[in-house]
Amino acid sequence: MPQIYPKKIKNQIYYYYQYTYRAKVDPASSGKKRGSGKSRVRTISVFLGTAESIYETLKTGKPTEVAYREFGLIAAGYQAAKQIGLIDALRKHIPGKRYGIFKWIFFLVTIINRLDCATSKEQMGKWASKTILPELLEFNADILNSKTFWYVTDDVISEKEVNKKRLKNPGLNDDLFAGITATVFENIENEIWPQLAGLLGGSIEGLIYDTTNFFTYIEEPASSMLAKSGHNKDSRHSLKQIGLALLVEKVWGMPIFHWIYKGNSHDSKTFSGIITELLKRIKAAITDIEDLVLVIDKGNNSEDNFNKLKGQINWVGSLTTSHYPQLIKKNLSEYSGRYGKYKYYRTDMEIMGMKCAVVVTYNEDLHKKQQYTLQAGIGKLKKKLQEKFDSYKMLPQKLTKGITSLKEADRYGAYVDVAVEDKKLVFTPLRDKMEAKEKFLGKNIIFSDKTDAESGWIIAQYKQKEKVEDDFKVLKSPDIIRFRPVRHWTDTKIYAYGFCCIMALILIKVMQIQTDRIGLKMSRVVLKEELKDMKEIIMIYGKDRAEKQISQRSSIQQKLWQLFDLMQVEKAVNHTLST
Repeated sequence: MPQIYPKKIKNQIYYYYQYTYRAKVDPASSGKKRGSGKSRVRTISVFLGTAESIYETLKTGKPTEVAYREFGLIAAGYQAAKQIGLIDALRKHIPGKRYGIFKWIFFLVTIINRLDCATSKEQMGKWASKTILPELLEFNADILNSKTFWYVTDDVISEKEVNKKRLKNPGLNDDLFAGITATVFENIENEIWPQLAGLLGGSIEGLIYDTTNFFTYIEEPASSMLAKSGHNKDSRHSLKQIGLALLVEKVWGMPIFHWIYKGNSHDSKTFSGIITELLKRIKAAITDIEDLVLVIDKGNNSEDNFNKLKGQINWVGSLTTSHYPQLIKKNLSEYSGRYGKYKYYRTDMEIMGMKCAVVVTYNEDLHKKQQYTLQAGIGKLKKKLQEKFDSYKMLPQKLTKGITSLKEADRYGAYVDVAVEDKKLVFTPLRDKMEAKEKFLGKNIIFSDKTDAESGWIIAQYKQKEKVEDDFKVLKSPDIIRFRPVRHWTDTKIYAYGFCCIMALILIKVMQIQTDRIGLKMSRVVLKEELKDMKEIIMIYGKDRAEKQISQRSSIQQKLWQLFDLMQVEKAVNHTLST
């Protein structure tokens, strides 16, 4: 229900008009029936002013219409893009016009859209019209839709040319990148890196490389060679997926380079296909790599990969504990080292043909977490098997093929025995298997080619892998960026979409670094909410007069206003107008 309410700010009372409504979490969803998609309550507040100013407005004539446009988050994203040179790089590498709009604007608008509400390309124009972007960048929002955006994308990275290459060279069908070379996007990444490095400050001492994947709704027949079936990291195995390899610096998790690749490529094969280009780009971006360390996940392990890294860059990785039981079986009393919450012991040994420093760690918190996960997994399996058993019209007198198959297919099936007794399903924990598993809980095996490095340093480097994992969480979050599901059908469009998502990730990280440095410790979600609360209010008094102003700011919002220099954007969109 709409209402007007007072708010005291610095001993002055201001009035706001507020109303609430429900909106779908996924903008593509619609309807009110059960199953039509999750929704949440949204609140819109419009600044009215003090009692005196409201009275004066009523005396002189009230506005015939009051509207608002998105300002704060849009303006901050724009300023961040300017600061790191992204706007200049887009202008330089994506020249020309289409439909009367500079082509680079299509990409910048898409990047900022991923920060704000991540709409479909078809809804882009409708979204943009409710923001300051058309006035700030001087374009007609009505022109933006999926058709115009993808025609512009095709000017930058042509699907037709890619298909010609594939016809001439059928071997590209097996290529990790499906024959696509996204030179324009790589050039933009290379060009903004010096500004990002300057923002980060100091020398870059560590890099983290990891991969993830994003499910799609692409079905056969389809023209995508990137979208393939594979092991999905979100357990959406029935859907096709595309892969993302990401290289970030270790302190903030700031993306440096990214690659989009086929969804059915194993991590170690992906790394093998990327290593040469990865090292080339690292050396071009970071001149002093003598003390640089690359952190990689165990999925990338192979003797061939480590041979390619040898003499090029130092690295820290991890080993699959089940492959090295002799290292795990040691009693915890032999873990004589201490580093933070970790107990550890160290040894030197040859692994995959290399002499390595090996640090075996134990973390009690990790032990408890993995123990809980194990018990919860067994519990879910029991429930699933019981539901299957109860679904039979006539209760079986012995185990059915269906129940046996379910148990064997589940990773937790190895820890419980199942039998039928008196037409009842009976579960018996396999104690020997549980005890054997218990010995592995809470433990990790970290190794490095830096045999002279301190054990604490090796542990600290690998722990930084959390930074890239956090980046993946942001990319997959429904609140910011929302990379998944990938709804694009051709490979060049998937590449362009992936580029825009990574640039959006960079912008939100730039904003977070800046807020953190002035003592504003806030999550990405809170930062987004604070910025989005700053609206541009438009008061129309008739066909000859209108006024604009930015909504009243809290003390935190005022700090953000000054930090991101939003006054410059306010001036750029001309906040006092008269027609």
